[in-house]
Amino acid sequence: MITPEGIREIAQSILDLVDYAEVQMKAEAEQLQLYRTSIDVDTLKVFIMLDDTVVGDIQNIKLIGRSGKVLLENPQEIVKNETKGLLVVFSIKVMEVAE
Repeated sequence: MITPEGIREIAQSILDLVDYAEVQMKAEAEQLQLYRTSIDVDTLKVFIMLDDTVVGDIQNIKLIGRSGKVLLENPQEIVKNETKGLLVVFSIKVMEVAE
């Protein structure tokens, strides 16, 4: 059984792998800093804020690791204008699977 401390350590290790976010648009990719991260019991979250400087047809949002590899991605079609911000959340639950 994974202890609560073990779950927290694993969740923190996963968060420590994430370096930045990449927003893929039709014409270009834009690199963004992480807005916020959190760990709540067994769930870790990475928040990405797309502010008024990110404008266009978004096709994919990715979390890039310190190794430069894609860790998570959220492919979806979003038309983002400059009048509103958009908060994107990547959420991962750490749990033990008994076999």
